[in-house]
Amino acid sequence: MNNPASAYFNIRNHLADELLERSHQLAGVPEQDRGAVLEAALDSVPDVRDFLRPYPALFADGDSSASRLAFSCLAAAATFPRAPRRRIADLGALSTILFGVDDITDRVAQDGTDQDAGELFRELSSVLSGAPPEGGGTRPVEQAVHAWHAWCERFRTYEGAAAYLPELARQLERTGEAMAREHVWATGGRPWPSYEEYLPNALVTFLYHTWWSAALAMCDPEPAGTGAWRALEPVTDLGAACLRLANDVRTFERERGEGKPNAVLILERTGMSTEAAVERVSAHIRELNAEFAAAIAGLPAELAWAADGQYRCVTFSGGWYMARDTHAYTVRDLAADAEAHRR
Repeated sequence: MNNPASAYFNIRNHLADELLERSHQLAGVPEQDRGAVLEAALDSVPDVRDFLRPYPALFADGDSSASRLAFSCLAAAATFPRAPRRRIADLGALSTILFGVDDITDRVAQDGTDQDAGELFRELSSVLSGAPPEGGGTRPVEQAVHAWHAWCERFRTYEGAAAYLPELARQLERTGEAMAREHVWATGGRPWPSYEEYLPNALVTFLYHTWWSAALAMCDPEPAGTGAWRALEPVTDLGAACLRLANDVRTFERERGEGKPNAVLILERTGMSTEAAVERVSAHIRELNAEFAAAIAGLPAELAWAADGQYRCVTFSGGWYMARDTHAYTVRDLAADAEAHRR
């Protein structure tokens, strides 16, 4: 980021804090796993920090309020607590890059159009397939593409990369289309959608599908590619919806200022009070969480590892959003949490 300490990353949703039953940020991590998760996340930080150091225009230092590095490593460790440290680092780097890409399409990192959003994701898909990025550059969008290219080099070393690469490319292109649509809504090119129209698009722009199509390639003990994805896609849709709505409850004040559609804000426009809108979305989250848990329980035994990861991922991030946002959690904060847990 050009200004890592920008006011954007210091926005707090105090109203959400008042309306939610605020939980501990690690409430979604089983108590017996918290120490191991914190240590695994902290151990992966140096690798991710070194990996992203060449791209300072987009990725803030881990001790900046604008950084998602510590959160990304923690989320990866919470999802796969028994994974090797290198795999947690690669998953943490992936999350941090996707946060940066999201900042670009949200016009936080730099200005852009809906066509720019679609073109960025098409370029990411092309780079994933082996095309080299164009030139160098210091603009955030250029650094995002080069960081993605470097990450793809790591990704291809995993045994399952070839099996899942077509699905990851499809998810990138699908996300670009959804991001472009969201950009048009946010800039007034089209009227805001209804709640029912909004969620199918918004669960894609949350990038959960993109992250999981990569995570499956990196963590599947017997890479099954499209077969495993077909079985997991309905669960992934539900997990993405749970987290998109939890994110919307946490971020609606910031997105109000951006003019960006958000589940809470859409309901406000129907005449609901903010309090009623938050309760309506929270009730929907509870319904989706129940559907998600049932779908997880119905997965075949050979996908138990993925079922466990998705459940841990949604439980961790959903609990986190009840307590706070993903930024302003620094590497120092992560180290302090790990130290406190050792005592």
